[in-house]
Amino acid sequence: MKLIDFQNWLDTFLNFEKTQTKGIFWLENMKFICNLLGNPQDSIPCIHVAGSKGKGSVSCMIANIINQNGFKCGIYSSPHITDFRERITSTEGFFSDEIYEKSADELVNCISSINPLELPGNKSITWFELVTVFAFLCFKNAKVDYVVYEVGLGGRLDSTNIIKPLLSVLMPIELEHTEFLGNTITEIAAEKAGIIKNNIPCIVSKQKYKDAENVFLKKAEEMSSEIFFTKKIIKNISYFYSEKKLMHVDFSIPQKKLFISSDLKLVGDVQADNAATAALAASLIFPDIKQETISDGLSKAFIPGRFEIQDNLIFDGAHTVNSIANTINVLKSLYPFSKYRLLFACAGDKDIKYIIPLFKNIFQTIIFTKPETVRNCNPDSMLSAAETNGIKAKIIENPTQAFNKLKSELKTDDILLITGSFYLVSEIKKILTTSE
Repeated sequence: MKLIDFQNWLDTFLNFEKTQTKGIFWLENMKFICNLLGNPQDSIPCIHVAGSKGKGSVSCMIANIINQNGFKCGIYSSPHITDFRERITSTEGFFSDEIYEKSADELVNCISSINPLELPGNKSITWFELVTVFAFLCFKNAKVDYVVYEVGLGGRLDSTNIIKPLLSVLMPIELEHTEFLGNTITEIAAEKAGIIKNNIPCIVSKQKYKDAENVFLKKAEEMSSEIFFTKKIIKNISYFYSEKKLMHVDFSIPQKKLFISSDLKLVGDVQADNAATAALAASLIFPDIKQETISDGLSKAFIPGRFEIQDNLIFDGAHTVNSIANTINVLKSLYPFSKYRLLFACAGDKDIKYIIPLFKNIFQTIIFTKPETVRNCNPDSMLSAAETNGIKAKIIENPTQAFNKLKSELKTDDILLITGSFYLVSEIKKILTTSE
């Protein structure tokens, strides 16, 4: 089956990324389908990464270090920006068409053979469940040596949570997806902690909230899981931005006698902590790994749509208060003498009351837009929040028109930031591709 036909088939199933629906998270369907396929998820050693922020960056960093250490490593992540294959790939690029098509055939044939009445609890199969099983098959058929799996949503009931990892990694926790994960940091952290497995070590990255640390510690004790807090193990983190718009980071892992010095393509204050977390993970997976291998692997990590620079355009999928604040800080650090313009759209459930004020006195021009792919996007509420905070902005609902207007106004040293949603980033990048 051609990949485009497979994607069309997938689109006939309920997709949480497009239509958020309660009551569709459980693992019984995953276990049932994977059992029919011979449990492909158990065929390759893997690492599991959950958290509110940074899990995509850390997953990419860990995978690149593994690759630099001489092993072929797959990466499962979401969402994709311009190509569905971005979700299921390797550090060396996309797999061959044969791998994707063979895996699609296996999955479609399996699902077609199932009597719906056989499904546990009579629950419908979802889009993300199928994509996750497809990933298991792709990695098995591609014969990768390792896989890094990024959790889609939460952790405890995420479709990825039937894997048996070598290591679990827990990234910073924020208030997010509260209608699905809980209304407090403690409740959300408990959902993320669901990836901690019995007798499997776990790493906890630097946390903003002590409550999250406490939840992870308690869960690790319950599961007899050895826990490693990066803030206790990583020492002497420092960084600066180079003229090449890279972020040079230094830190040490005294317990492993490792000193890491690397130039990161992934930029931003949080990336220093992310790099440290990834390095610690690699040192636990490979006790004899060389520091040069870690440094070189970190320097190769890159993710589309994470402060991605294209001339005077910057694409960033930041969509929480902290991540957008970080993006603005990086913008000012890398381009201190430029004037900034903003194209922004976010999903309807984002906290615009606190996001919009971040734009005050930063941007020369602000345009709110409304891509069809951004869930319940409401430019009017964004404009209202801007006006409440004394911020000048306008609405151009058509993303193409909004982007073209801002781009036409850019002067030589101006920077246009496109942010607020990975789906907005994806749509604008498609506009650029079409116009080339």
